[in-house]
Amino acid sequence: MTDEQSAGTGSPSEQRPMTRRERREREQAAELARRAQQVRADASEDGVATTPEQTTQTAQAYNKAEGGTQTDEPAPMTRRQRWAALRAASAADEDLSGNAPAPVPATEHASEPDHDRAEPEHNTSQPTHYEADQNQDLGDLDPLPQDGRQYPGFDAEESDHDHADDDEDEELEALGYLTVADGSGKYTVVNEEKAAERAKRRRRRYLVLAASFVVFVGLLAVVGIGLRQLIPGTNADYEGPGGEPVTFTVNPGEGPIVIGDRLVEEDIVASTGAFTDALDEAQSVQDIQPGDYEMKRQMSASEAADRLLGIGDPGVNYVAVNSGTRIDAVYESIADATQYSVEEVEEAATDPTAYGLPEQAESLEGYIATGEYRFDVDASPEEILQLMIEPTMEEFDRLGITDEDDQFDLVTIASILQAEARTDDFQTVSGIIRNRLDPSNPETAGYLQIDATVIYGLGTQSLQFTAEDREDASNEYNTYAHRGLPPGPIGSPSLEALDAAAEPEDNDYYYWVTVNIETGETKFAATLEEHNENVDEYRQYCQDNPEMCGGGSNDDPSAPSTDGESVDNGAQ
Repeated sequence: MTDEQSAGTGSPSEQRPMTRRERREREQAAELARRAQQVRADASEDGVATTPEQTTQTAQAYNKAEGGTQTDEPAPMTRRQRWAALRAASAADEDLSGNAPAPVPATEHASEPDHDRAEPEHNTSQPTHYEADQNQDLGDLDPLPQDGRQYPGFDAEESDHDHADDDEDEELEALGYLTVADGSGKYTVVNEEKAAERAKRRRRRYLVLAASFVVFVGLLAVVGIGLRQLIPGTNADYEGPGGEPVTFTVNPGEGPIVIGDRLVEEDIVASTGAFTDALDEAQSVQDIQPGDYEMKRQMSASEAADRLLGIGDPGVNYVAVNSGTRIDAVYESIADATQYSVEEVEEAATDPTAYGLPEQAESLEGYIATGEYRFDVDASPEEILQLMIEPTMEEFDRLGITDEDDQFDLVTIASILQAEARTDDFQTVSGIIRNRLDPSNPETAGYLQIDATVIYGLGTQSLQFTAEDREDASNEYNTYAHRGLPPGPIGSPSLEALDAAAEPEDNDYYYWVTVNIETGETKFAATLEEHNENVDEYRQYCQDNPEMCGGGSNDDPSAPSTDGESVDNGAQ
């Protein structure tokens, strides 16, 4: 037996005292055993299977994480600390053995460690450089490795626990993820089965919510319709013909519901529902026409419906006259709005002087003011025509034009302006007409040469006419063949046109042409040469925009005549 052997087998009384290093190693071994027992207990509580090697490594990691052996009783570790220690244990195994232990199947539990098995040797001279961060951020995770590594000995499904003290892991687990680690770092492992189950539940929840919303909206609609019939006041109605008289105006474009709401606001009917029901029951083929109606406060819905439909008491008729409308169209509008025929209206207009027009007026053309008119349904044709002429006469008074002949010329010029120019150009074109009417002018020699007058004399609405039409002197309204103004107005002018005719712009122009139909841009010229340049611009526009130029005034719609014809003079 060697000296070394005899030194190690002597009796306790003969053994030498332990060195400080040996005592420290013994204390570390005792602490390691205690830690290993705690690791096994914790792993069993969490349902995690561990091998003896993992248990020992984890216990070692605890000691290293806490900076060595503690002689005092350590404080109980939190779950965060235990998980950190388990991760550190994996790193320790990588350093000590160079190989990660094989994972334990999730369905099996490692057997209890063999106590007869020798503890693994440790190279105490090898430095250890790792630290278990007990407060590491579990939310900042690296992506899952391409080889799909998992933490040895832990199954993602078995490790899916709800940790109250780990908010980051809890958020990941709620989405079907698990944070694990091996010797090379932390990873996120997808629990595919759990994630799929959660996604399925989420989709099912959304579908249920959507279906519930649709059903809820449908129920609201049904309940709303039912309440209209059941709740008192929804279809409330007054009884009797009503009381205080009131004038009610129906505006153009208003439908039954809008009219009903306004009737309720003015306390004419009790409810919109009762009014619309009364309209349905009336079964009238005629719609409610715009105009003023004599109604009564708190009248029954049926009475109100009959009054507005013309079934009950007399109401008010409505006629609108647009700018440029010819007298024949005015007569037709009156006939459409009343019980009179076109012939009856024309007969009422056979004597223009009866309405204050001069002797030279052959008809009421030009004297019918543009605008909207409302009158009693029993008004005579004469009363209706007089109502439409009054605004023109009032405008003459405002302008201070009292002579009937001057009034007639003014209406004629205004009607030409209305047909040939834009509102913004009324005064400029009015000055050009005055210049052309001067027989001594060097450009037109007193000829107006305006297409709109020729077209009126032809009795058509088309902008096109032939060269023969332009030379036809039998057309009294042909201002190419006859000097001066035409025999009379060619349509109903607006009040703005009347004002421009009375106050023309002082200029040296004799020609105008619209060079852009879309924008209405108009150019003016003092000579025919300048005018022809503007006409060329108009022709180029028509070549570039053929859809905007629907034709002109003669065989070549764009060509001006040699005697000073204007091309498409102004925007309609």
